[in-house]
Amino acid sequence: MKDALGYYEILQVSSYTDIEVIKRSYRDLAKIWHPDSNHDENATDIFQKLSIAYDVIGNPQNKLIYDILSIVYTKENYPKIDAMVPYTDDDNGVDVEVVNLKKVMSMFVKCKQENKYKVTTYNNALKLNAKVSLENWLLGWWHPKGIVLTTKAIRDNFNNPTDDKETLKIMLHNMIAYGNKSQNILAAKCGIKARSLLDEEGRKLIDEYISSLNVRVLPPKKWNDFGLKVVQGIMPLILFFAILKVSGFGESAIWKIFGESKKINYYQTVNTGYGKSVDDVVVGKVMSIPVDKSDEAQLYHLIKEAKVMYGPSEDFDMIKVLGKGTTVRLTGFTPDREWARVMIDNGDSGFVDYKAIKQGKGNEIPYGSSIIE
Repeated sequence: MKDALGYYEILQVSSYTDIEVIKRSYRDLAKIWHPDSNHDENATDIFQKLSIAYDVIGNPQNKLIYDILSIVYTKENYPKIDAMVPYTDDDNGVDVEVVNLKKVMSMFVKCKQENKYKVTTYNNALKLNAKVSLENWLLGWWHPKGIVLTTKAIRDNFNNPTDDKETLKIMLHNMIAYGNKSQNILAAKCGIKARSLLDEEGRKLIDEYISSLNVRVLPPKKWNDFGLKVVQGIMPLILFFAILKVSGFGESAIWKIFGESKKINYYQTVNTGYGKSVDDVVVGKVMSIPVDKSDEAQLYHLIKEAKVMYGPSEDFDMIKVLGKGTTVRLTGFTPDREWARVMIDNGDSGFVDYKAIKQGKGNEIPYGSSIIE
């Protein structure tokens, strides 16, 4: 077991030593180095170090925290326990991991590579992956050295979208920080997430700490690295279509390549026996988002007054009109991003103009609303 601050060495014990043995060792050494009986010029300093070490590893809970933080911290960066603050992302999201993406900027006469280290939630990680990938594909090639660096950066970003070592540090840090604030559920969730990144010895420490929190929690959702890789992988395709459109090849020509019409038909034709008619039922072409009422990332608000329609077209009947600032839950969208399917307070779902909503809460959500737990 690591000894980040050298406390076990000072007390001449190991991390596996029983607490009672640690206490005896401290008493014996304290007698030897007490300044009242030892007149060595270093006696006071050594006695103080013995006392500090004993305050930590002589207490079972303090010793457990010290052993856990020693896994990821060294003497140079060991945190002050009482002042630990949990790491969150820019939106104060707590379900965070670490992405560390390489970005290359080539300016013809010079080439620069940087690593983007970021503590972030999964949804924001997707956006960050897309942004860095776009920057690499657009700006990374304009220098001989940049060709090599960009190729390597794109490959590394795809193969390792998250940084397990830094994520482990953040998870253990947050576990202790939340535990210190008596936010035991969040502490336990961080511990469970860190557990999968540890060896057997580390997992035993985590299990002991979680047991001391005296809470029962469901395991947090694992990040889907495949989704992050998809964001990286589709960027060349997106750029391909963008170049075709900008180059004047023609948007209609793009659709002809794939043999599809640009306009999406959301209706199904029904044969009544007396001829064909159009039934106003939306065919399953809407991109659905699973409804998780605890997920605030899918809460949006209207930036202007908007009609809520039964289907993604003005041809459908209207459910109601929502005022500017109304908070809704996004549950899907049409492939062309023209219409968003939303849930409103009474639990009904309908479609609004996608350009009329913006991510984040707007007006206060009424008590008992169906869009949030």
